[in-house]
Amino acid sequence: MSSTKDVSGSTAAPPALPANVAIFSPADPRTAKALLNGKLFTRLTVGAKTEPAKLAQALRSHGAYCTSHRNVVLIFDGDSEEGEGIEDVHHEHFRLVCLAFKEQDISLDVAGCIFDVANVLQAGFQLDELKSGSVLVIDLMGGGDDEDDDDSDDDDDAGLEALLAKGAGSGATMS
Repeated sequence: MSSTKDVSGSTAAPPALPANVAIFSPADPRTAKALLNGKLFTRLTVGAKTEPAKLAQALRSHGAYCTSHRNVVLIFDGDSEEGEGIEDVHHEHFRLVCLAFKEQDISLDVAGCIFDVANVLQAGFQLDELKSGSVLVIDLMGGGDDEDDDDSDDDDDAGLEALLAKGAGSGATMS
């Protein structure tokens, strides 16, 4: 792996992708095309405490119709080759993924799930094809880490109270 040197001559780490970005590089290039040409999508959000290795283990045999990034799984389907309706095939894939989650004791965060949408943007993702045939997957709903958000409301309330107390003593009025 090569590294780069900055102007000062020190070695800089190679650039990293933002937390909400992943590169989907399936072994079969047809799977990348299926994702890019998908016509029905379901977004599943698993519990935040789910280990990535456990999620990968659960999805190991489902790579032809789903991808995962952090704690989110995207199930995608296009035209059915078996002659079945796309909804039937998609619902069967959804059922198989849910059974795999049950076997691995992985819970879903239903509030973060989006079911049966016709556009990948509606599922909260943006996709871009790369020259290598891989797909750049951007999770539009994947904000920052939620781990330190527990105290943020308390901090916001304390700051607001301090601002209000300061404003009350300064004779400032609102119009």
